[in-house]
Amino acid sequence: MQKMHLHLPNRMHMTKTDWHTWGVHMRDLIHDPRFWATLALVGLFGLIILTALLSEGTTSSGSYNPYNPYWP
Repeated sequence: MQKMHLHLPNRMHMTKTDWHTWGVHMRDLIHDPRFWATLALVGLFGLIILTALLSEGTTSSGSYNPYNPYWP
């Protein structure tokens, strides 16, 4: 097994980010249709949760008596 010397030219430092590889990965991710579908679902669920949180306190009375569907 060869030892990799980080001080040699043409060698990437293992502690630094390889921005070209990261950019290629992000470009591939953005052009994937599954990425946009997942982003749309996350946005939709976020809107549903936000709407539920904002509409939680809109009832006028504190006690809620639901209709009983069964007759005695």
